[in-house]
Parts: sequence; C-alpha cells; structure tokens
Amino acid sequence: MHLMSSVSVLLVSDIELSKLFYHTVLSCEDHDGILFREDCGLAIKLVQAEKIEDVKPNRNLWNVFSYVENAERLDSLFKEAKLHGALFAYYPKESVVEGERLREFAIRDLDGYLIGFGTNINP
Repeated sequence: MHLMSSVSVLLVSDIELSKLFYHTVLSCEDHDGILFREDCGLAIKLVQAEKIEDVKPNRNLWNVFSYVENAERLDSLFKEAKLHGALFAYYPKESVVEGERLREFAIRDLDGYLIGFGTNINP
C-alpha cells in the first residue's frame, strides 16, 4: 500500500473567515474543499465547529507542519507570508526536533492553530 497524500483536518470557529485567511495569507487554493498549496505540500480540510469550545489548538506543538524543499524556498515562503500579514508564532530559526535538525518558522491562524514550515538542515 502506498500513501498518496495526507490532509490535516482543523475544526474552526468560522469556516468562511478561515478560508479567507488561508487564501489570503498562505495563498492556498481550494480543491474540492481541501485548501492546498502545492509548492510546500500543505493540504488542510476545514470543518465548522458546532460550538466554539470545540476548537482546541495544540499547546506548544504544531497542529500542521509542512516540509519545504530547501532553505531558499523556506525563506521565500516566509517573506510571502510576512507580506500578506501573517501572525508569526516565531520567525525562522534552527531547531532540533527528535534528533532532526530543522530551519523552520510558524504562524498562527485565526483560531490559534500553529502552522509550521521547515526544511531539513544537512550537517
């Protein structure tokens, strides 16, 4: 069996505002209800919460993480998100996650979900 793709599902407080956010800030395209950005493999399905209390972003951990091809592409994505008014949880930095060296940054969406972008750093 081969994995064809993976989609992150986020429960949101206002689906129309959330769609607008992902279109505007991250330049995602809507493909049959999946917000997708091909150049970094980001794929998100938004689901309207029945109650605002049901929206529960992770604490101190990404809700979505997208691997980017290389550091140049990561820097370009960062500049684009900044230009479009992203709320950054943190700017590009180097980190080690479970033994993996990354250069990464993260933004928060309207519901506080942490969306990370990163690339492997070769030693």
